Amino acid sequence: MCNTISSHRVKCRTIRGKSVDLKATVKIMFHDSLIPEFVQWKDTNGDDFSWWDYVNLRADLQTALGFAKFFYPDVLEVEGYFLLKDKYKPEIFEEWKADRKHGKQSVEKMMNLYEVNDFFHINHRDDETDEQVHGLGEALKLFWTLSFRHRFPGRKIVVSVFEEDDGCLFITVYEET
Repeated sequence: MCNTISSHRVKCRTIRGKSVDLKATVKIMFHDSLIPEFVQWKDTNGDDFSWWDYVNLRADLQTALGFAKFFYPDVLEVEGYFLLKDKYKPEIFEEWKADRKHGKQSVEKMMNLYEVNDFFHINHRDDETDEQVHGLGEALKLFWTLSFRHRFPGRKIVVSVFEEDDGCLFITVYEET
């Protein structure tokens, strides 16, 4: 997911106010061009315009905290099953669990399964691209993996992003035993 841009020129200000060019290696999650609106704002406002500025213009503190929960999801452990709290439905869990042909991993995979494009189906924009959906899927995979490693260091929690034959991108979580 992370892209490396090597030998990228970075303009920095020194303490005395002078600008200098530095040669640096920059590790990025995705290219700015993935979000055309950001590029337009940057083109209008100059090189000092940053992602922090963009987020400040587009969201508020409560939205930011909501995204913190989105990228660091709450987990339920029900009868030894690793389940995402926001996806958990007791009746569906009981149905999957009752079907004896499905093991723990299969139940977790199905209970935690979500189509990436559906995360923002209410605020869907016509200019959204498959590349952006894939970018979101990979970002979720990265942050969810880090969050689970932080909270469950002795366990192998797997975050899987995959594309079905129809082109739909899905994400799921399960514990590898």
